[in-house]
This record gives sequence, structure tokens and C-alpha cells, in this order.
Amino acid sequence: MKTSFKTLACLLCFLDTTSINAPAEETGITAPILRRGLVSEGDTSRLRAVFEKARRGEPVTVAAVGGSITAGGAQTKDPANRYVQQVAKWFEANFPNSKISFVNAGIGGTNSFYGAMRLQRDVLAKNPDLVIVEWAVNNQAGKDFAESYEGVLRQLLRSPRNIAVIELFFMHKDGENAQMWQEILGRHYQLPMVSFRDAFWPELTSGRIPWDDLYADVVHPKDAGHLLAGKLLGKLLENALPEKAVPAPETATEPPAPLISNLYENCDFSVYEGLKAFAKSGWERSADQKFWEGREPGDWIEFTFTGQSLFLGYDFDKEQAPQGSFSIDGGKPQTLKEDAHRRPIATNLSPGLHRIRIDIQRDGKASNSPGKLKVWAVGGTETRPPNTAKQ
Repeated sequence: MKTSFKTLACLLCFLDTTSINAPAEETGITAPILRRGLVSEGDTSRLRAVFEKARRGEPVTVAAVGGSITAGGAQTKDPANRYVQQVAKWFEANFPNSKISFVNAGIGGTNSFYGAMRLQRDVLAKNPDLVIVEWAVNNQAGKDFAESYEGVLRQLLRSPRNIAVIELFFMHKDGENAQMWQEILGRHYQLPMVSFRDAFWPELTSGRIPWDDLYADVVHPKDAGHLLAGKLLGKLLENALPEKAVPAPETATEPPAPLISNLYENCDFSVYEGLKAFAKSGWERSADQKFWEGREPGDWIEFTFTGQSLFLGYDFDKEQAPQGSFSIDGGKPQTLKEDAHRRPIATNLSPGLHRIRIDIQRDGKASNSPGKLKVWAVGGTETRPPNTAKQ
């Protein structure tokens, strides 16, 4: 029997901040759903350290990083319902003497390749105490995506702030996601993990809950889905919260050796206004100073980067798009192709400093207003001996 929209609306009425700690039977989420959703409680010592900080009345910052699901966007009518805000509300309800802030570092259409590059700027610079990592949908199920995901985890876990990390797994309408690789990494690092897919997939496939009651489209939860995800995360936190103050580690513990590699633990990233050209001909800054733009045949630009893997942030104008090629350290030119998954454009380079050159070509069919190639970021990654910092 399907859950009617009216029934679901009543269910969600229980998920506001006044009942965030209510028992499962009072919220309409069954005990089996909660059990399925909790993939692993992991090592809760870092979470306990955050709880003790909040008990002392010190400020706490809750952050989430991921793709468009985390960002929420048009799929959530009320931003306050997004899952990261729900976690912040859980802290406010349980620690009223602590000032709770939240950081939503979700960017639509991005995965953990770009996430590893921007983590310092968008998350670590905000001094978070707890970070929820969400890339099970935007990542593909493969070792290369898992390698960059491990880099995100290692950057967070090696922060001197003793950051608590939770992994969160959503899914596409067909049930697919990258949870397998991410869960393997989570178990390696003993992280708490919550799966919206595992919790609700049986309800959705059986028809007990219609997909459209939780999702705005094939991948983005609407308010109802975010509220339920918040409840799953709240249950994880509730399980880890001791009834009374207990000793918790105040300093960060070193994570174990990398499972795949520490390549994406070490990222050098220049973006937008901070992206400086090494040399150029014809390329100019955009009016907002956030892009380098080239359009004419023969236009070229060079940037330097450090590392064994090269991330290039770039976009082609859709109309009259130019052709672009790139070469590294004067090597053979390669075609610069559009890539919706934003993978690195070069790998297995030698460690150290490199130079990339980007050239514009035309096929002779462009009108008087040819489109542009826009470059907005350059980043490099480099493996180093485990648990060593860049000098």
C-alpha cells in the first residue's frame, strides 16, 4: 500500500526542530529504515570531541561538502530544510548554550576531483568541527574517483582541528551510486556512514513510498527527502551522544596509511581572480575578472602548476565554440575536450613544476562573433610519503 501525499505530509510535520529527538515511531520512520540507513557508527571519538566542545558552550561549525544535492538549489523550497541545516538544528536542540554555525559547500555538477582541489578554500578555511561528505551520486563507481574521494577524507582527517567526518550516500533513481568504493574507504578510516539509499530503497522499489514524494527529479531530493536525510543523520548523532560528559580526545589522531594513495591529499589550486598567467598572447581577463578568455585562432596562454596530476577548470561557449589544444612542458599537443565529469586532463606526470600551454584553433566555420574558451582554475596534485606535509 502506497503512502499517500497527505500521510507523507503528516510524517514530515514531525520532522521539524521541535521533534528532532523524537523516537522513531513518533516520526513515521520505522526502526528498519533507521537500521538500514546506519551503515556504520565507526570510531566516534572525533564526534565525542565535538560534543564536549559544544557542552562547554564553545561555538561549533557544521559543514557539508558535495554536489547539487548538498547545495539544495531549486529542489528545496525552504533552505532551512536542507540536511546540513537539519544537523545544525540537532546541535542547537542538544547544546543550547553553544553557538552553532553551518557551512553549505555544495556545488552542483561537481565531484570529488574538484572537491579535493577546492576543499581548503571552501571548507577547511571555515574552521569546521564536523564535515559531512556527499559525493555518492556525482562520483562514478571507479578507482580513479575513489582516489580523489580518499584525498578529501585525508585532508579533513589530517587537519589539526580534529575534524569529525561523516559520509553520506544518496542515489540516482535507478539505485546506482558510488557507495561501494566510498564505503570501503569509510571502513578503512573507521568513519561514521549514513546511506539514504540503503534506508529508503526498499520503500521506494516496493511502492510503499512513491519516488515523487521524496524527489524533485531523478536525482535531487526535495524538502521531504532532505528532512528524512536529516533524521537519519540525527539518529547517528544520537547514538554517538553519551548521556553525560565523558573524556574525548582534544587533538587530532593520525589516520592510517592511504588505502589507494595520498595523491589528492596534496593539492595546489589557483582559481578565479587568483589564477595568474605565466605568459600569453591574445587571451584577456573577463569583465568580472574570474576567467581567462581566448577566442581567435593563434591565441595562446600558459600557466604553471606543481604535481603529477593536472586539473584544469574550463568551459566552452556553447555557440561557435572554438577548438582548443593543450601541451605540457612543450610536449605533443592534445585536444582539449569537454568533460562533464571534470576529470584531470593529465596524469602520471613527474613530480615538481610543470607548464601547460593552451592554444585556440578554428575550423573555418565561425561567424563574426566566435565563442570563447574560458579557463577559470588550474590545480596540481602530488604524492608524498604518508603523513608528511609539503615544505
